[in-house]
Amino acid sequence: GVQTCALPILKKLAIIIPAYKPRFLQETLDSIAKQNNHEFTVYIGDDASPYPLETIVDCYKNKFDIIYHRFEQNMGKKDLPGHWERCILLSEEELIWLFSDDDLMPFDGVARVIQASQKHSDGKYIFRFPLEVVDEYGKLKYKNPPFKTDLTSGYEFLLDKLSGKISSAACEYVFSRTVWEQTGGFIKFPLAWCTDDATWAKFAEFTGGIISLPGNPVSWRNAEGENISNSTHFNKEKIRATILFIEWIGINYHSHLNERKFKKAIKRYIYKFLQHSLKNDFSLHDLLLLCNALKKLTLNVSLQVLVHHVWKKIKRQLASN
Repeated sequence: GVQTCALPILKKLAIIIPAYKPRFLQETLDSIAKQNNHEFTVYIGDDASPYPLETIVDCYKNKFDIIYHRFEQNMGKKDLPGHWERCILLSEEELIWLFSDDDLMPFDGVARVIQASQKHSDGKYIFRFPLEVVDEYGKLKYKNPPFKTDLTSGYEFLLDKLSGKISSAACEYVFSRTVWEQTGGFIKFPLAWCTDDATWAKFAEFTGGIISLPGNPVSWRNAEGENISNSTHFNKEKIRATILFIEWIGINYHSHLNERKFKKAIKRYIYKFLQHSLKNDFSLHDLLLLCNALKKLTLNVSLQVLVHHVWKKIKRQLASN
């Protein structure tokens, strides 16, 4: 007779893991196995990793629904948001949680997402978990302040991020496929630097705000030497991405550019970027490029940044002579 193959039942949530490094993958999958609601399928998109990721994934085949796919071409080095998108395309579920190969989920994460999604029949939503940052040993380094409101507009989110009130990582956001498809997906910047911040703001404008999911936090892992964020090898790309981000803000938040709180936030953001992200390792040419982009948003702040950092460079050179 004819054999019929039963298709897997489509779950409510797709947990998407663009994977490359094996170091913390097991811990990440352990945190998923501990979920008190299993209405999900995990999709592992192996970005042509030189490590045997499949052997780690195989240990979880009986613990929850997991689909492993190895891409033959590495994309993350050239186009990280493009890799995220091809991983999302492995799935069909309505809810999308873009996770990473080293972060940790709270045990009730899936349950909270599914419960919140049931209140939104129109399919237009983006949710956000509280966030904590942990080191390679899972030790707490930083915790975001508690949510002030149930709903945060794209602009308010951007202000919080620019002014340094919050840290932000991709793993704390869950969005619907409807939003992802109808807004055209991720905003692409080099190294995906600033990509998530711009994308969440864009999604929030489309949905009417980011919905808070108070409770246990998602743990974002920032391990020394493992993350782009604390490496100076990619400073040129970070500068290019930040300039594109500044231009994007100028286009999308034009009506807010004269506000005092906006100017204060963007100034703080640029100072922090030069000092912490680049670790003051940039040329005068880089600084001029950055200030030139900033000038189109706010001339005043652009001049302040330029004068401050040129003077700092002169002082450092005088001291070293």
